Amino acid sequence: MSNATDKTHLNDGLKFSVVIPVYNGAATIQRALDSVMAQSYENYEIIVVDDASTDKTNEILQTNYGTQIILIQKVINSGGSVARNFGMDVATGDYIAFLDADDTWHPDKLSLMNTIVTAAPSIHLLYHPYTLEPIANKRIPEDIKLFRLPFVKLLPANLIATPCTVIKNDPTFRFDTNMRYTEDYDLWLRIGYKYKLHFINIPLTQLFRPITSGGGVSSNKWAMRKGEIRAYRKLVKLNPLFILLLPILVISSLGKHLVKKVVS
Repeated sequence: MSNATDKTHLNDGLKFSVVIPVYNGAATIQRALDSVMAQSYENYEIIVVDDASTDKTNEILQTNYGTQIILIQKVINSGGSVARNFGMDVATGDYIAFLDADDTWHPDKLSLMNTIVTAAPSIHLLYHPYTLEPIANKRIPEDIKLFRLPFVKLLPANLIATPCTVIKNDPTFRFDTNMRYTEDYDLWLRIGYKYKLHFINIPLTQLFRPITSGGGVSSNKWAMRKGEIRAYRKLVKLNPLFILLLPILVISSLGKHLVKKVVS
């Protein structure tokens, strides 16, 4: 696959719905949105769900972006899973791409995603790694290989970061709004059990803080671990035979938490 150097015409290729939940993101939301608007691929819509921010987020969005985005203004803060579902419910794209309000994308991300899923339309979930280093000017290799992630390899831990994920716009793909933590892992497991998971080994998202660093929802490590265990328990609804594997998964999860606790 070659780099996308020219803007792809608006009506060419698949349409992506970019869903960005934001809560009190006045300091970072412009950076995230500008990275989407800098995409070399133009067939997308941007859906921003303001999860009842109390800072100047809404003012920035309406003043600086206006009709360039679809803005959903919530009056009650409900968390990321509810906010993303709101955005997904109005999405009109063929695929949904997620971005968090404090992260950014490589300019060729959507172009590469379009190339891949156009060539393999059976793909339901496609992801890539992230980086903490500046990404805007990172050179993309000429030849990019597509890999498949076997479902069994997703069981030990969540390998997929939400801002690195593109999923097919399917009304059955929704985050569990009863889960405040690891709701993304729960969704990936549900999709991965029914469909094949694919990835490319090229970082296309820059995170401005590690996933488990302080300040984010994922910084509550024990709550995250309990959320992981809950996601494992929900596997039994997909197939009753998972009850046989459940003790191993739960013990493994608790063991990881204990090891990290001791090390830290």
